[in-house]
Amino acid sequence: METYYLNLPVSKEKIKVLRAGDIVYLSGTIFTLRDRPHQRIHEYAQKGVDLPFDLKDGAVIHCGPIIKYIGEHEWEVVSIGATSSSRFSPFVASLIKGYGPRIIIGKGNLFKEAVDALISHRSVFLLAIGGCAALYGSQVVKVANNYWGNFGMADSVWEIEFNQLGPLSVGIDCKGDNLYKVLRENILKDNLAKIYKECDINPDLEFTWWPKVPPGTKSATDYSTKAK
Repeated sequence: METYYLNLPVSKEKIKVLRAGDIVYLSGTIFTLRDRPHQRIHEYAQKGVDLPFDLKDGAVIHCGPIIKYIGEHEWEVVSIGATSSSRFSPFVASLIKGYGPRIIIGKGNLFKEAVDALISHRSVFLLAIGGCAALYGSQVVKVANNYWGNFGMADSVWEIEFNQLGPLSVGIDCKGDNLYKVLRENILKDNLAKIYKECDINPDLEFTWWPKVPPGTKSATDYSTKAK
């Protein structure tokens, strides 16, 4: 296991050396993405529409940060923690192919269609640590901009500059090696089987934060993007 300090934007040559389990710290601009912007970006990619922000060789993080409004076009991050990434899997291929980010930061796992896109375009999936939202918030240099503000604080796109955001671990490298699968299928296999049995959960399905809605399905997308 190695530790890397990377500056954004980052070349595919530097991404290629990362291996599942390595530790990474990122400095530079990172954009937040959740359900609604992922859907819009997917629609834009299908139509060949440019985004109002540049993701080329950059990084996105699956999160809905808590932001304090200071004044017009002036904000301060209170906390910034990753949300579960599996439900975004159907949108990852169009995101990477259409707009070229090298790094996706999140939590949990991505499904096959997303992993295939990472491999094809030499991108990686980095895991943030759950419960470290305050720590990650302390690594913010400034909030540079906000896009699609009509989506609300959590779902709009925030352009945030970081100084050594981390620690982050390489969950899926650009060869497709998957730390989540190693943990799930080897290290945690017996404990997970017991939990699934006790809770009467189908072990072949991976669930996100809403109860028993398989991520990557239309029902999951409808649930996560419907008006609250």
